[in-house]
Amino acid sequence: MLRKLFFVISLTILLTACQEGRDNDIASDSIELQRKANEETALGIAEGNNERLEKAKILIEQSLEADPGNHFALINRAQIAIYQGNYELALSTVEQAYDIAPSNDSLPLFRCMLIEEVESNESARECYSTVEASYAELHEAGEEIPANWMSAAILADSHAAPELAEAYLEQEKAKGKMEAEIAEMTIESLQDGSYVDQVLMR
Repeated sequence: MLRKLFFVISLTILLTACQEGRDNDIASDSIELQRKANEETALGIAEGNNERLEKAKILIEQSLEADPGNHFALINRAQIAIYQGNYELALSTVEQAYDIAPSNDSLPLFRCMLIEEVESNESARECYSTVEASYAELHEAGEEIPANWMSAAILADSHAAPELAEAYLEQEKAKGKMEAEIAEMTIESLQDGSYVDQVLMR
């Protein structure tokens, strides 16, 4: 049951992480439209309902008209593009979102996954390595290890990946049994490649 839940929520976890730290400067009407779009997207994907997805697209455009700087609406657009197999659109949309919000913690890793699909494994590995290096620069001893740092290290096949994965697992075990199980499944799926497959709905 837990494994099935993990497969269903892989992209949701990543996109939720992308949406943390919402900028209060985004217009409130744009935020509300984007929330409605997000709901339609989630239900549309879960139900395989194209009408909901078309409604979500309209809401996304309205959200961006209200505030072109709402990068969360762009992330929502990328999610639909991934579901529909349009990875080029998803990549360009994520890059647009990253230009608006370069401090967003999850967009760089998400971008690398799309580069892996659109360009090549070599380009993706370089991207993952760059993301890992940027996390390493920001991290100080004793701080909590971000999941994205550990993920980038594994996907880059970094020499630091085994140590980071072990430290991340110990960190999550200290939080509780469910956190430990999710961490174990995350690490395993990153190592066997299925995590990226799940996020990109391949």
